[in-house]
Amino acid sequence: MTLIRRADKYDVSRIWEIRTQAILKTCVSYYSNKIVHSWANSPIPDGFDEILLSLGAIVLEEQEYIVGFGFVDTKNGSLESIFVDPRFTGRGFGKKITNNLIHKAKQYGLSNLHLSSSLNAIKFYESMGFVAGEKTFWKHPSGFELACIPMTKVI
Repeated sequence: MTLIRRADKYDVSRIWEIRTQAILKTCVSYYSNKIVHSWANSPIPDGFDEILLSLGAIVLEEQEYIVGFGFVDTKNGSLESIFVDPRFTGRGFGKKITNNLIHKAKQYGLSNLHLSSSLNAIKFYESMGFVAGEKTFWKHPSGFELACIPMTKVI
């Protein structure tokens, strides 16, 4: 049984684990090994749990096991950090999370959303109706630059 629920403080370590595994498994064809390992092995930021909880992060559970998460920053109109455990990709979980967050954004009165996509996720977001912009670079707090694509969607 699949369930989407609001994340709580007990989910934070599993959320970080999903993020790390997704980076290691899905980004290796799009970024150098050095960048992938720097990104994946960066420490959990101070206050990460507070950010997740204050922005209403959601988790998707399959038979009571968290397989993905995401959140939307309704104040800034941005879709943030949608990740699915690589062992569970291709089953529609990312789409369920994204659709849930788009619905939440609509409830907050937003008429469009933007995001910064990693190179490996562009096709996924395009399949969800987002339109890609020109490649940019984001400076990670650990010091490396990560190529990304800004994307937008009217909702």
